[in-house]
Amino acid sequence: MSLLTLEKFDCNGESTSVGVRWERWKRALFIYLEASNIEKDVKKKASLLHFGGLDLQEVFYNIPGANVEPSEGGDVFKIAISKLDSYFAPKQSKVYERHTFRLLKQEPDEKFEKFLVRLRKQAEKCQFASRDENIIDQVTEKCHLPELRKKILKIGDEITLDRVITEVNTLEIVNKQLEEFKNPTKSNGNEEVNKVGRKDKRSFYNPKNIQLSLKTLWTFTSR
Repeated sequence: MSLLTLEKFDCNGESTSVGVRWERWKRALFIYLEASNIEKDVKKKASLLHFGGLDLQEVFYNIPGANVEPSEGGDVFKIAISKLDSYFAPKQSKVYERHTFRLLKQEPDEKFEKFLVRLRKQAEKCQFASRDENIIDQVTEKCHLPELRKKILKIGDEITLDRVITEVNTLEIVNKQLEEFKNPTKSNGNEEVNKVGRKDKRSFYNPKNIQLSLKTLWTFTSR
């Protein structure tokens, strides 16, 4: 018996985001089914309804044509998923989500990878035909690295999101190296020498050491 499990799907959450939440929960369900080696469509459907919870079951059994029996033919799991997709999809306004996506910009102190994560999360809600192309467009317009914008425009239509990420990593390394040239730091070896020098200096000016040296000098000269 598998020990894997899923949280139930919240059908009563925020209505504007239910479509996105459904897609995420459905993705988790598919991962569970694969990890548990559940292949038969009947068992897949049972897992869907079991882990979905009572609220999802209530929705499912009230959708016309969703509860198909195996004897009727067809993949009962695919039919169930398709009906639930159609039920939850209208709850999501892609026009609004795309508007929100277009407002995203990289903040001055924000790492590019965090900016990219925000773009990807929002792009999931937008139902883009080509998600990567729209992300590249947004990066080109809203990133705060002029060098990256030049790179993207220079490469042109052959640019890919993976290439953008590679270019960003290179630019960040180069910028870090340039910053180190502007503000050079001492090597560890020099720092160790300085530490020893400071320690010796403190020891030399220690009052106890001075008294000991004077006493030694007086003993030597009095002989």
